Amino acid sequence: MKIQFIKDQLTPKLLNELATVVEDPQSLIPQTEDEFSDLQKFGLYPAEDCVTFVTKQGTPLYHLDNMSVIPTGKKDLWMHYGDFMFRQIEILFQMPRMLTADAHIWLRDHLFQMRVDARKKTEYKAKFRNVMRPDWKRIQTEWMKYCICLKYRDNVLFRKDLQSIGQKTPVEDATNTNYASNLFWGAKLVELGGKKYYFGCNVVGKLLTQLRENKGKIPYTLPEDLHVFGQPILPL
Repeated sequence: MKIQFIKDQLTPKLLNELATVVEDPQSLIPQTEDEFSDLQKFGLYPAEDCVTFVTKQGTPLYHLDNMSVIPTGKKDLWMHYGDFMFRQIEILFQMPRMLTADAHIWLRDHLFQMRVDARKKTEYKAKFRNVMRPDWKRIQTEWMKYCICLKYRDNVLFRKDLQSIGQKTPVEDATNTNYASNLFWGAKLVELGGKKYYFGCNVVGKLLTQLRENKGKIPYTLPEDLHVFGQPILPL
């Protein structure tokens, strides 16, 4: 019943929209319930076992979200990549989407209060579309692993939120959003057979679970030519 529900939810329209996020949206469809825990498979996660977070300052578990920002007045808590200091991990995640150091420098120099939002990400992708990595869809989850490991290392607010949820499954709540990508990184609330579940790949939530269980360390494999500011990726 659960597998069929997922297949019914993944309409041709939604699969087409997911093609903006992954190369093969069909690969996201699980064939058995055992695959619900696979990083890049859709699943149904019992709502009572989950704890959710959203991109809104002041909400519970706000710092679990990639778009969360550290207060400007607490620069001693900011994260760092080499000598680049920043208050939001999404900045670092977006940078190597582009192949050139010029693109990375442009993003660094055109941040508003050291943060990115949906508008700035759209501008970045439009301005540098000709140098976008052709393999980004394949490598983005590996780069996400690196980014959240760095966030765990540097961001005490993030570690505090992650440790506070116990053994609950973290879910980036996509219930009130319209972007297909949010069902890849997060999940939305649905009802099946009178029971509530979160439906999505929940990639971020699965990685946060791994991060919690492994005390801040997740293995990752990055291509040799991935770089930030024209330099090889720094070891953590």
